[in-house]
Amino acid sequence: MNDTALIERPTSLRCNETGPRPDASDMRLVEELQRQRYALMRGPETAAWLDFPMREWPRFGDYWNRLTLDRHMGDGGTYRFRRYGELELQYPDQLRQLPHGPYEQPRYINKLNGGIQRWFDPLEPEFVQEESLTKLLMSLARVLDRVEGARQCWNVRLHPYRIRASSDTAGQPTPEGLHRDGVDYIVVMMVRRHNVRGGESTITDAEGQPLFVCKLVEPLDFMVLDDNRTMHGVTPVLPAPDALEAYRDVLVLAFTKNAG
Repeated sequence: MNDTALIERPTSLRCNETGPRPDASDMRLVEELQRQRYALMRGPETAAWLDFPMREWPRFGDYWNRLTLDRHMGDGGTYRFRRYGELELQYPDQLRQLPHGPYEQPRYINKLNGGIQRWFDPLEPEFVQEESLTKLLMSLARVLDRVEGARQCWNVRLHPYRIRASSDTAGQPTPEGLHRDGVDYIVVMMVRRHNVRGGESTITDAEGQPLFVCKLVEPLDFMVLDDNRTMHGVTPVLPAPDALEAYRDVLVLAFTKNAG
């Protein structure tokens, strides 16, 4: 793809210039992000917030079965599978996919895998066009605009991950350890836990003092973090006893305000 691709938004998602009245979930997320630097929403509330029919979830989660091996792991691990893509969006009705390119972080942000260009397979076109993904992205942009106090143009990097675990190798959701990602906001949403133990998330302040510990368990459980004021990490995942296959699937969204 050589040019940015306009993503068609369903008519049902369009709204007026000022946006809809903020609902209770919007306002809770805004208040918690401003006050405590992070917010957590559990799956049933997320499904209601997005008007997402859970009968569609297995089909949406099937995209994670086609992720490909991350060949850039500084620890030599073969437990992480992923794809990558980048979007530009502005609430309520602007959403464009940017040309596919490498993912790069400075080494001071990612001591394990930073400082190099990492090429991953692109997001599947059907995934990018998913109405449920559009709803999620636009709802998050609406909330983050309110946190910022003004409408923003957002760069969003999408990272669908599968972390596999086996009897002889633990899966490492955050192999770089406690870290920040060098963006403005990070969203981590649970897609599926299959036969795994562990995977507990810790959120700290910028100096590493613990703020909150939780575990994303059910589909659509998610947390959103102010990446400038927090760090985060996740404990290893291990297979459940006698499990033949074990993995943890998440969607990570990195929001950065575009300059100007």
